[in-house]
Formats: sequence, structure tokens, C-alpha cells
Amino acid sequence: MGGTTGGGSSFIFILVAFVALWFLMIRPSQQQAKKRAEMLQQLKPGVKIITIGGICGVIKALTENRVFLEIADGLTIEMLRTSISQIVTEEEESAEEEDDEYDDDDEDEEYEDEEDEDEEKK
Repeated sequence: MGGTTGGGSSFIFILVAFVALWFLMIRPSQQQAKKRAEMLQQLKPGVKIITIGGICGVIKALTENRVFLEIADGLTIEMLRTSISQIVTEEEESAEEEDDEYDDDDEDEEYEDEEDEDEEKK
């Protein structure tokens, strides 16, 4: 008379799906937020950073919510702490300096030659 409808197995399926969702989406998001909070705690004057807008500079002063960033000699901007994307490490800085050593003039000349040829064809 009173047959089971299999409600227990569907409950287990929903529970397993929720646990999988938590491990795949929520937990990594929490870990990323924790890592970002730790990065923001490391900020201090003299640290080189990159903003979410791609502006690079050196922190001159900090308040609870604001950062004063020197982006050129004598040019300081005020921005929110939350707009900081990353801290520039010494390794990244040395890699940028190595990239600057290479001269791209040859590539520029090749591009200009191609433009000249295109204009001559017209």
C-alpha cells in the first residue's frame, strides 16, 4: 500500500550537487577574496603597484580607504584602495627592465616601409 517514492535519493542528489557547487564556485571565490585582503594589508608607502586601470606608480601615503599614488615626478593622484590590482614584485620589475633593453626601431622601420609601398601602389 504505502510504497516509497524515492524521495531520499533525490535529496542525496541535491545535497551532492550543492557540495560540488560549493567546491567549484564559492570556495575559490572566498580564497581569492582572502588573498586580495592579505595583499591590501601589505600596502605601505614606497611600494610599487598597478591599478585596475593599468596605472603604475609608487604609494606615497595611505589612509583607511585611500591611496596617494605618485605616477610621475611630482604628480600624485588619490584613489581608492579597492582600485589596486597588484603589487609589483622585484622579479616583475627586473623583467620589465630587461624588456626595455631591446630596441624596437627595426620593427618600426619595417612597418613604415610597408606603408610606403602601399601608398606607392595607390
